[in-house]
Amino acid sequence: MLSLFKSKPLVDQETADWIFETFAWALQHFDADEFFNRTQLVLPSNEFFPGRVSSVEEKAANIFQHTQRYVGLNHWPLQLLSSQQLQQDPQCQIPPAPQPELEQILRDSLPSAATAQGVEAGKELIQTEQPLQVFYNPQQTLKPEDMAASYAHVLAQHLVVQGRILPPGGQNLFAEASELLAGFMGFGVLLANSSYTIRGGCGSCYNAMANRQPALTEYDNVFVLALFCQLKGIDRKTATRYLKKHLHRPYKLAVKQIEAEPDKLAALQQLR
Repeated sequence: MLSLFKSKPLVDQETADWIFETFAWALQHFDADEFFNRTQLVLPSNEFFPGRVSSVEEKAANIFQHTQRYVGLNHWPLQLLSSQQLQQDPQCQIPPAPQPELEQILRDSLPSAATAQGVEAGKELIQTEQPLQVFYNPQQTLKPEDMAASYAHVLAQHLVVQGRILPPGGQNLFAEASELLAGFMGFGVLLANSSYTIRGGCGSCYNAMANRQPALTEYDNVFVLALFCQLKGIDRKTATRYLKKHLHRPYKLAVKQIEAEPDKLAALQQLR
């Protein structure tokens, strides 16, 4: 009889196990020191994304600049290009081949008086034969939250490629693991909020080109966000302040499910 009153887990056990395992992979290969000591929970607010812009290009660049710093890659050679540039010149897209200079993943999200070249305090801009390219869809500037989440996911993909370490599940789960890595780097709220877009009754208000293309489900990203906050000691009020209202209860369920796995949580804490 009591089982009737037990809440159903937010994600199935296989998914939960994969998320715990992939978080361990992220901590082992993508700078645990950065995660525990400097990574912030990035929120969709002017505090995190300040700046005045007067064009689509400036808005895209501004969001990218902030995203690049929060993931700790201001010292990496990155080139931002619009999808229109790719259409006009398909040869401008360079495959993200591993580069020896970037193989050791050390991130640094500390704010600094960055130079025009994008140099972080104490970290000189890494020199490579070719910069890593990040493309954006100009229409996505209509939804800055989706755009920042998309940037974070692409930068996470570059990290996986350069680190040369396949995630749990291998190449078949590359998209999913790299999206989790974006959540690991602090973008969980933005990823969860942009995982699913309801098409409203007003067709003119809906723009599919502005939406992010997620690899994880809404609930998967909520679980990743909850695990991030548990490891970082971030309270529920802060975690859900900008989270879509319909995801508040799933977040509570995720925390409950995570707290039911104290050994797995402790194992992640020990990877400091």
